[in-house]
Amino acid sequence: MATSKLGFVVGALVLGLIGCDAVDEPEAVQEDFGGGAVQAREFQWNDFRLNDFRLNDFRLNSSRFNDFRLNGDTTSDWIEIYDFWLPNGGSSFTGQLSGGMLKINDGWGWLEEWDVEGTIIEYHIKKSGLTQVTKQVWLKWADPLAPYSDVWKYDADIRTNGGPWEPLCLDSNGNRTDTLLIGEAWNPTTGAKITPKPSNSITLACRTAALAKCVEFGYRPWASKNGTALANHHQACTRMVRADYCGTSTPHTVSGTPIHVLDKIGIQNVGQGVNYVVEAEWGPNGATCLNPANTRLPNQTIGCNIPTCGASFASGGLIQSGKVL
Repeated sequence: MATSKLGFVVGALVLGLIGCDAVDEPEAVQEDFGGGAVQAREFQWNDFRLNDFRLNDFRLNSSRFNDFRLNGDTTSDWIEIYDFWLPNGGSSFTGQLSGGMLKINDGWGWLEEWDVEGTIIEYHIKKSGLTQVTKQVWLKWADPLAPYSDVWKYDADIRTNGGPWEPLCLDSNGNRTDTLLIGEAWNPTTGAKITPKPSNSITLACRTAALAKCVEFGYRPWASKNGTALANHHQACTRMVRADYCGTSTPHTVSGTPIHVLDKIGIQNVGQGVNYVVEAEWGPNGATCLNPANTRLPNQTIGCNIPTCGASFASGGLIQSGKVL
């Protein structure tokens, strides 16, 4: 499995929790990591958020593990990854992702799977005038989503300047939820993936929002299915989950609205006994076609011109959404 050096994303994104029927496992981009057992279901719950964590207190960006400055930002605002404080009392500056699993080098070998439980990741946010904020993320528990999965979930707390620990991720009801780790970065203003990929970056994606939710749909951005890379499917899914028709990061939905999800590569299939009408088809930049009478919420005002959908996937979209009747 390809790995990536670990850095951090500075900002707020979204993902969600889904239950499922078994589907064919997407292949790893390079070497298959024993199958991911990521499951899907015939219709999913959508969400209006891209992510939802309290990792920092200013706009989303990506930092580099060995670089103090924010990518694309001024030198007056930057973060510094300080250390991994290990459960054995030691420390490390070296981390990697293997798929969606964290690995940390403790100087003797790699801690991975459940061995990273108890690790505290510390970083500093530096602002104009050298004001410094110290944040720590405590990985309390780690578990695979399913046996032999390369998607791991982490129960994490966060604190600022030595204050009280608080849950890193909360759902819409204020209940704590887990985070997934994705080796990409997103622009919170546009919802677009930052390309080229920032070196050594990672997003902590809360399971109640779009970034993580699309991983759990089966669209793992580091993997492929029958030779088709899933990175664009994942990005298209983040637009679909949020009903971001125009690809501007403007959602047209509310959390908990059921949608039918379908693709041509067999990750999400036609739901048996589910009554739905086609809402839209989706690419990385938003809807490639839209049926205005079937928008997720009634009486929507769409701020862009989108062709009406015809035959399934004739628009060039990667994923199709349906409004559940």
